[in-house]
Amino acid sequence: MVIIFLVASLTACGFHLRDSTRLPLPLITILLLTEDLDSRQKIELERQLIQAGASLKDVQVGDAVQLTVAIRVLPDRSLVNTAGQGESIIRIFRQLSYSLSTATGEPLVDPTTILRQQDIALDSNALAAVEYEKQSAGILLDQELFRQLIFQLSHLQI
Repeated sequence: MVIIFLVASLTACGFHLRDSTRLPLPLITILLLTEDLDSRQKIELERQLIQAGASLKDVQVGDAVQLTVAIRVLPDRSLVNTAGQGESIIRIFRQLSYSLSTATGEPLVDPTTILRQQDIALDSNALAAVEYEKQSAGILLDQELFRQLIFQLSHLQI
């Protein structure tokens, strides 16, 4: 009984589990078109869309909306470089662009761009670690971009 009361209380006060964003009903059936996404990025995007309640289709069926997504890796920017100590801080950037249209191609929203960045500290004396850190930060940025995309889609009034 106590557990049921606690769950009901938490829900009533607005507590929700992280990543519990749900897509609105008109966006449940999606034909996903990707541009410049590698297989890892595409799998992650599909996973997050399905978790948000989407049913992904390989071909246009019925009233499936067309979601086109592209990611660009923008050039890194060096913020601090302490050459004598072999340490540097760089800022990495990712840009996600998306458009959403009806099954007939009519735009539902204007093409939209989301930009995310992350600063990472690197030890330039360990080149293998530098590449690993940059790759790991890029994966986290991709995941954040996909979460932001789903958040924006979940708040559309269509």
